[in-house]
Amino acid sequence: KATAYAAEDADVTLRLWRLFKTRVANEGANRVYELVDRPLVSVIARMEHRGIKVDREHLARLSGEFTAGIAALETEIHELAGQPFAIGSTQQLGAILFDKMGYKGGKKGKSGAYSTDVTILEQLQAQGAPIAAKILEWRQLSKLKSTYTDALQAQINQDTGRVHTSYSLTGAQTGRLSSTDPNLQNIPIRTEVGRQIRHAFVAEPGNVILAADYSQIELRLAAHMADVPALRDAFAAGEDIHAATAKELFGEVNRDTRGRAKTINFAILYGISRWGLAGRLEISADEAQEMIAKYYERFPGISIYINETIEKARACGYTETLFGRKTWFPRIKASVQHERQGAERAAINAPIQGTSADIIKRAMARMEPALDAAGLSGVKMLLQVHDELVFEVPEWNVEAASAVIRRVMESAAEPIVKLSVPLGVEIGTGPSWGAAH
Repeated sequence: KATAYAAEDADVTLRLWRLFKTRVANEGANRVYELVDRPLVSVIARMEHRGIKVDREHLARLSGEFTAGIAALETEIHELAGQPFAIGSTQQLGAILFDKMGYKGGKKGKSGAYSTDVTILEQLQAQGAPIAAKILEWRQLSKLKSTYTDALQAQINQDTGRVHTSYSLTGAQTGRLSSTDPNLQNIPIRTEVGRQIRHAFVAEPGNVILAADYSQIELRLAAHMADVPALRDAFAAGEDIHAATAKELFGEVNRDTRGRAKTINFAILYGISRWGLAGRLEISADEAQEMIAKYYERFPGISIYINETIEKARACGYTETLFGRKTWFPRIKASVQHERQGAERAAINAPIQGTSADIIKRAMARMEPALDAAGLSGVKMLLQVHDELVFEVPEWNVEAASAVIRRVMESAAEPIVKLSVPLGVEIGTGPSWGAAH
């Protein structure tokens, strides 16, 4: 059975190679294939084989805490609704929110049930609906429990005591790596519960976990690709980019304006709607629209980049990263408004996110040879999560390893792409992945 399975895999792969080999050159994909993706295959295989140690007791304790938290949220939601109902049922939830409680913005799909996706709930939250915030919290906690604290315990390999994720080079549209069984890409980092889960990923005795994270890489790439002098100069000078944006938008820098500027900086690059921004800033949609307009006024290069990117996507059907990776958008001319707008938002971010993905892939391919050359073969690269690489490092090698890892990551784009802004890398260490941040 194993022979038949493996032989079929090899045969189909060879047939596909013969089919696509000539197209790679004809469609200008040689550079991204030969210099970004293909060198990564053996690197990823070694990372999957190494896995990462997971603390089962920590996960079990978190599962118990999450169970109690979910029950408490259910009680609060039922009190706000004035009756018990199945929160996980879209049909029942929609009826409660829009028929019983009378909130505006309800839209029924083909099934006749109201949509209650995250966008709808964020809009309701922006309108001042406390039940929407509680439902979003309930959903996140339920997902974290089922996907991570419960499932990870079952996925610890009995022989190694480690979790071995599977990476795909082709699983994400923009070129990012994706991971499955388990998916380690979607553990939230900005929430306390997400950080608690990361504390379950631990180092073996005598080692530490080292996390190396590109600092604001998408903003840096936007400053380069959209040619925004104010952002480019701020990065070159090592300034706090969110403080610089707060100064431009609000005329002053304090904790509140910097926090708002940070939200806006990242949201703009994802083509966020005024409703989405309103939900994140807890302001009205009109106020959010004014902030978006002011941002474009202060940083016209961003507005020009967005318009030109959408126009190219409409004309060609795709966008490209700085390394030549194409992302296709078949719905960019869709007659259905929300489909077209969704494709436009994705097209705005794809060249930036895709270039970021290409850069970290190049860093990964160069990392092991650089560590070996420095006499640091005991340093093991374990995980890649978006803009971050996670290593297991012998305690006595931390300083030397940090220097090599930083150098490789900061220079990963070169010599193919010369950026007009420096790439920054933040490095932290600790006994667990969570402690390394």
